Amino acid sequence: MSTARPDVKRVRSDQDHSKKSTKDNEDKRQKSESKDDEEKEENKDVDWLNEQPFRANESWESWTTVWRQSCWCGKVAFVYNADPLQAKICHCEDCQRLHGAPFQHAAVFKKEMVRLDSDPEWLGFLSAHGEVHPLSKTPTPIPHKISCRACGSPLMDQGNNMIMAFPPTFEWPRTNKEVEEGNSKAGDKDAGEQEKKEDSHAAGGEGHKRNGKWERPGLPDVFKPQCHIFYERRVVDVADGLVKWRGHKDTEKMEDNQR
Repeated sequence: MSTARPDVKRVRSDQDHSKKSTKDNEDKRQKSESKDDEEKEENKDVDWLNEQPFRANESWESWTTVWRQSCWCGKVAFVYNADPLQAKICHCEDCQRLHGAPFQHAAVFKKEMVRLDSDPEWLGFLSAHGEVHPLSKTPTPIPHKISCRACGSPLMDQGNNMIMAFPPTFEWPRTNKEVEEGNSKAGDKDAGEQEKKEDSHAAGGEGHKRNGKWERPGLPDVFKPQCHIFYERRVVDVADGLVKWRGHKDTEKMEDNQR
């Protein structure tokens, strides 16, 4: 079930669009968008787009999607052909600041399990380890974060062999109503249409339904974290019964409220 949002043109209500300064800013924005449209065609032939985890020019013939991930505005999406190897919660200060949140929830995949399912024009890259490389439309040194340049949604961290994707950006039903609506739509399709949907690379979560239907809302079990890392640097205590590591995994264990 896709949760990608439609394109929406947002205008701030506190701006006076009759002012020359506002019109000039709008003209600059439109020119910038036109330039991005021109660069979109150029990006399609860039070498890095043929590499993992993008694989933009590979055939979809042997690909089967298990999960789909998309940003808030829907301009950037990735698909996955397997469940994550593990999931964890990171409390390091880098993750806190870069996500604007108490911690980062990440699911680990091999790069070969992932590929791009959208145009590359809105991909954003940021290296935040060691020397900082500002947000770029082309890959910065690894490890780096991949996000949507349009809405700013962070999607994954990319390393040399693995990626850490963020489960809240994956497409699964959040409420009972979404489960009912999604299953109702699936039931309305005839057998031929349903078969076509299941063969499509855009059909997410097929491996976690029963008879093609979602069983319940909420975070799928495969994305539930197994442990916390860098728990000493936490913003809030988390009493969830999971193992807490002071640093990386397999360092020193900590209690929920220990400092």
